[in-house]
Amino acid sequence: MVEQEVTVTTRVTGVIDSIQVERGQAVQKGQPLATLDQREFRLDLRAAEETLAVSVADLKRYAELRRQNLTSEAEFEQRRSRHELALVELERAKLVIDRSVVRAPFDGIVADRYARVGEKFTLEESKPLFKVMALEPLLARAYLPAASIQAVKTGDDVSVEVPDFAEAHASGQVSFISPVIDPGSGTVQVIVRVKRDPKKVLRPGMAVRLTFRAPPRP
Repeated sequence: MVEQEVTVTTRVTGVIDSIQVERGQAVQKGQPLATLDQREFRLDLRAAEETLAVSVADLKRYAELRRQNLTSEAEFEQRRSRHELALVELERAKLVIDRSVVRAPFDGIVADRYARVGEKFTLEESKPLFKVMALEPLLARAYLPAASIQAVKTGDDVSVEVPDFAEAHASGQVSFISPVIDPGSGTVQVIVRVKRDPKKVLRPGMAVRLTFRAPPRP
């Protein structure tokens, strides 16, 4: 298995305008996967910029009036509050445009694509657009009898083989031993961090054979 596997959803409501990746494609963290239609978002940005420009001019005018003692402190503070709100709205409009580009959350591969051009996605539905999977580090999970758990320690070397692929050989180390024994099966979960095999035959979902090689202990 892999440590990181997520379904990517949209963070703003919108219609898919373009798709930049396909299934099986390797991606890097932050790489665009799809882009929503930004026309309405850019209109909101222009409106926020105009509102900010007006608030800046208004604030300057009231600052001068206040300096000449021709307006009250309360009126000046009111204009300053409007200016701060205009700044917030501008940042919000920029954030929406940034979030309208759906990006890869980490380095990995596009395991599946659900998005289609022209399809509408909403925050409320939270439908997946892509499934992104990190190919490294690879992990293997084993369930060992509780009686044998004393022979296995974190950091022990492990040999990894694939019964269906004789050429696939890799090594790993025990990275986690569960402190809990499953009462139903009487087993303990052990996680092995697997080094990538030279031929890259190992893939998430494969069944593997693990051979634990504990060093001599007193």
